[in-house]
Amino acid sequence: MSEQVRVGIIGLGRSGWNIHAAGLRDLTDQFRVVAVADPLPERQQEAANDFGATTYAEPEQLIADEQVELVVVATPSFTHVPLALAALGAGKHVVIEKPMAQSVEEVDQLTAAAEQAGRMVTCFQNNRFEPSFLKIREIIDSGRIGEVVLVRRAIHRFARRADWQTLRAKGGGELPNTVSHFLDQLLLLVGDSPVSVFADLRRTVSAGDAEDHVKLVLRPEKGPLVEVESSAAIAYPQDHWLIAGTAGGITGSMSELKVRWFDPAALPELEADPDTPEGRKYGYTETIDWQEETIEVPPPAQRTQNYYRTIYATLREGADLFVTPASVRRQIGVIAEARNQTGFL
Repeated sequence: MSEQVRVGIIGLGRSGWNIHAAGLRDLTDQFRVVAVADPLPERQQEAANDFGATTYAEPEQLIADEQVELVVVATPSFTHVPLALAALGAGKHVVIEKPMAQSVEEVDQLTAAAEQAGRMVTCFQNNRFEPSFLKIREIIDSGRIGEVVLVRRAIHRFARRADWQTLRAKGGGELPNTVSHFLDQLLLLVGDSPVSVFADLRRTVSAGDAEDHVKLVLRPEKGPLVEVESSAAIAYPQDHWLIAGTAGGITGSMSELKVRWFDPAALPELEADPDTPEGRKYGYTETIDWQEETIEVPPPAQRTQNYYRTIYATLREGADLFVTPASVRRQIGVIAEARNQTGFL
């Protein structure tokens, strides 16, 4: 049996403790949390009790700890790049909580540092394992709904925030802290085709100066038009997914999807008629033999564990990196373009 990967977690807030530490707690055959860093003594004690981990108040102390092999950076967004660079410089592998960086230049800087150190750097995009997304990819790849022409992703709620994620100076905003997860999914659906971006960013009901309402339209050179709406100012939330294809479509939430499709071969060929329609009747009426299916989607219970299993496979089994810096660079480029267009810099 391969040796456990020895992990140090920087930051024991909501993400560091409730997501990363909680996920690693279920993978003790592959990982061992050997060190943590957080300025709050009560959080340090909690980690010491649960994991038997060495505790530090400062990130630099954890990075210097020789027993740490993999550093997880789960601190506020504006600290991600400097801490990751320090960890890479100390010869550690690094997992960075999203957003990986604030610009494509910073992603390039991280990539170069990892290559120079001969170490892995990656971003925590665990929503690649989100069950509704996996099911949608499966349906699209099957060809059941024909050629996909529109993919719409909506994350709607009405919620006024006032924490650090409402402040641009802290790396806050709806784009890096919420949209990054779903933008990552959608760019995987688009594939490698270059995209042009239209953005509408607004601060609506939250405190601070960062955007809490996002509308993105991505137009690829090849493939479906993609729309992302992520907003804290929606009193009437709409479905999470809407996908239109030439032979059907998908709609629904992250817990239930509905698929509707037909067999195009069962319909006659259409031919345009240039003459005036008889009886002033416009349009084309035909009976389509629709098929429908409702799919109950399981809860996303293993996203974090599945993500870390890929990390183990890379570090211990030589597997390719699951979330590459290049794939994240594309996402960061879209976010940067949206901010440039709208002045939310």
